[in-house]
Amino acid sequence: MAQIESPSPPTSGTIDMTASVRSIVVEVAAYSGVAMGLVGTVVLVATTAQPSETTLLFVAVAVTAVLFAAGIAISKDTASSNQRLRSVLWFAALLGCGVVVEGVLVVAEIDLEGRSRLLLSGGLVAAAAVGLWVGLRRSLQLLGMFVSLFGVLSAAVFPQPDPFGGSDFVVSALLSWLFGAAWLALGARGAVQPARTALVLGTITVLVSPLALTAGGTASESTLTVVELWVLAGSVACLTVGSGLADRAVQGLAIVGVLVSVAVLAADLLGSSQGRSIAAVVIGIALLGGTVFAIRASRPPIGSASPPPTGPPLPSRWRWVR
Repeated sequence: MAQIESPSPPTSGTIDMTASVRSIVVEVAAYSGVAMGLVGTVVLVATTAQPSETTLLFVAVAVTAVLFAAGIAISKDTASSNQRLRSVLWFAALLGCGVVVEGVLVVAEIDLEGRSRLLLSGGLVAAAAVGLWVGLRRSLQLLGMFVSLFGVLSAAVFPQPDPFGGSDFVVSALLSWLFGAAWLALGARGAVQPARTALVLGTITVLVSPLALTAGGTASESTLTVVELWVLAGSVACLTVGSGLADRAVQGLAIVGVLVSVAVLAADLLGSSQGRSIAAVVIGIALLGGTVFAIRASRPPIGSASPPPTGPPLPSRWRWVR
């Protein structure tokens, strides 16, 4: 009589693959549902004959509430894909919150103009962004908090449009630079999470904020030189921080800043002078050659024994919590 073999139990690899496929299917279905629902809502409102401002506000509140509630519904599931979905839902809810705030100001006929209106709406959105980041500390929530807080800062310090072009952006550029430097420091110390996202946002702001000096229109040559030197100094500082943290993203952004600032500075200083151009070529070759020589000189001689280890490495002050 033939013996019937029992089926072998599924291996861990098969179980992991099945769970991964299921997670992808669920995630794609969720994103598709959000996209279809938002598009359907927009089309429904657009095809309605002259919807009132109150109706539009009601629709914005409903959409924002649904996105936020959906994120809460999956908040206890610790799977990475589900937390990513929750992050996307809450980021979309933050965008909806901005629409709701503007809608409330319109329906309530709160007559504020210029800086006051921007500070009020920006402050409310920033408060919501901080709350969402406290509830879920992921990159999208940190990005929303960063952008909203920077929006409040911009509304407070950036000058109002001047038809005669007399606006002064020095204070705005300086405070924006300090804002980016503060985020860079917070990311380096692990005070905000995800720390690497804070580092990248702070680095970008440090490198870009000097450009605010040129926002007033046609900048003078001296102003352009100050901007280029400022970007170069900030790039060197960010490269130092990135090297200490061994963070390649910060290092890469800083290197781009060094390349661009030096190239623009050299082009402005050289102008159309042939003699200065030749001098720049000679200096560039000398710097590159000196760098190559220094790198080769730092190598240990061929065949020499490596120095004996001196014990376990000391804890680095630069390390940050990932």
